[in-house]
Amino acid sequence: MEPIKRLYKKDEIITRSLHIDEDLYLKLQNICDNVFDASISKIVNICIETLLQNKKNIKFYKKPYKVDSIYRSILFRKEFYDELIKVKDKTGISFSRLVNGSIKEFLDKYKGKYFE
Repeated sequence: MEPIKRLYKKDEIITRSLHIDEDLYLKLQNICDNVFDASISKIVNICIETLLQNKKNIKFYKKPYKVDSIYRSILFRKEFYDELIKVKDKTGISFSRLVNGSIKEFLDKYKGKYFE
């Protein structure tokens, strides 16, 4: 991939608060603190972008039993936010569950390769 393609162009940002499963949030926080030079919001946007690229494979991510949620504000890229709202409307899966599912998929895919 060309280096220039790894950069996002400036886009409108939408701040939205949502419930993120505590275990997922803590893993993201650990990755930001110890592995990558990125914010939680930037990683969440990458997770969402990946989910949107595979729209046909979107599954409902059920909240694990006895896992608390953390209510946090995330800065979403407007283009990803708008597309995620369309997916929510089409599938009936809540916005928070879509975001949590995209985070879970990301963590599962790269666990062991880039972080623990």
